[in-house]
Amino acid sequence: MNNVQRQFAQAQQSLAGGVSSSTRVNQALGHPLYFSRADGCRVWDLDGRELIDLCCSHGATLLGHGDPRVRAAVESVLARGAACSYESELHAELAELLCQSVPCLELVRFTGSGTEATMHCLRLARAVSGRQKIMRFEGNFHGYHDQVMWAAAGEAGQFAPPLKAISAGVATGLDGHLVQIPYNRPDLVERAFAQFGGELAAAILEPVYYNAGCILPTAEFMQTLRRLTEKHGTMLIFDEVLSAFRMDVGGAQQYLGVTPDLCTLGKAVGGGYPLSVFGGRRDLMQRLMPMGDCQHSGTYNGHPVVVAAGLAAVRAYREAGFYIHIHALSHQLLHGLRSIFAQRGIVARVQALGARLGIYFGIPADQEVTNNAEAQRHDRDKLLQFYKLAIENGVYFHDYGGAPCHHGFCAAMTADDMTEALARLEAAAQQLQ
Repeated sequence: MNNVQRQFAQAQQSLAGGVSSSTRVNQALGHPLYFSRADGCRVWDLDGRELIDLCCSHGATLLGHGDPRVRAAVESVLARGAACSYESELHAELAELLCQSVPCLELVRFTGSGTEATMHCLRLARAVSGRQKIMRFEGNFHGYHDQVMWAAAGEAGQFAPPLKAISAGVATGLDGHLVQIPYNRPDLVERAFAQFGGELAAAILEPVYYNAGCILPTAEFMQTLRRLTEKHGTMLIFDEVLSAFRMDVGGAQQYLGVTPDLCTLGKAVGGGYPLSVFGGRRDLMQRLMPMGDCQHSGTYNGHPVVVAAGLAAVRAYREAGFYIHIHALSHQLLHGLRSIFAQRGIVARVQALGARLGIYFGIPADQEVTNNAEAQRHDRDKLLQFYKLAIENGVYFHDYGGAPCHHGFCAAMTADDMTEALARLEAAAQQLQ
């Protein structure tokens, strides 16, 4: 038994399942991989084994582990006492910088998690519209509150199907307020608004569907959604917890040229610290207390340590050349993986945008994945085998229960680091073959 296995056995004595978060058990290994330290694009497990990190805290550490700019900002706040649950000059500085960076943001609020951010956005949309129903898109992930923990009860790809809760304990009846349709189906967006338009408070979606790997929306899908939400007085909410800062400082909405009414930001916005944001049009955000009657509050909202980290991170994303570097690395990884799989006859589709990508084993390389139903046709066993071999060869991929999911790199990576990562992945692919 190695140190990682011993640690897991010990953790199970006092932590439920041996972990602090359900998905931290990597199904490719059968246990979490415990890390003792991290630096830049690399992590080290409890046995001292070094791995190149292609999880990067699920996208939260876009700058890399232990970024000196973020660390200096955090240490500065700690040296001043880090007064919790009060306002400081840092809150307004970060808010102003976010409003300058992200197209839809005129006013913002800080929260601790993406779950909180989407929950408050949906509540605000209902308060403003006086309506109850929410349009959502099959497979898109919006956190762990009861309003969004639903999936199709039957076959994927259906229009407004019966829904089932994806966890025990979810309050019954909430599915009656949800209208779910497949992603990238403008015809079904039209049909949904024709049937439910006057009842829809909001339409919420991942503008780039990273939680099933990397699925881009079509222009027609986005244009239809924006046109019909405006026509029917429905709030368009972009959940950019994962897509924010991934390919552009203005996020997916800047990249796609579509401005929502409200959005959420998470993961990368905190520079590796627990910060999420929601915001949007001034007239909508003014409905929040104390200006209006919609509640949003919390002791740890905008903790000074995470606000300082976020401010340092967003300043770094705005630096000249940052996204030139990100897109160069993305191109190198995307084409490197495609070449590795093609040369070995491994059937796999790789899709990427900015610093995240998806790998779909069992789907031909030339067949674009455009929605959840197509993504679910991937080869789960092959995916888990590849993750295990990649880890054995020194590259860390995280697993999300064998589902198609997102991976990625950080800005601390160099072209040489990526070349090294691809060499290790080539060895893993050879063993997979």
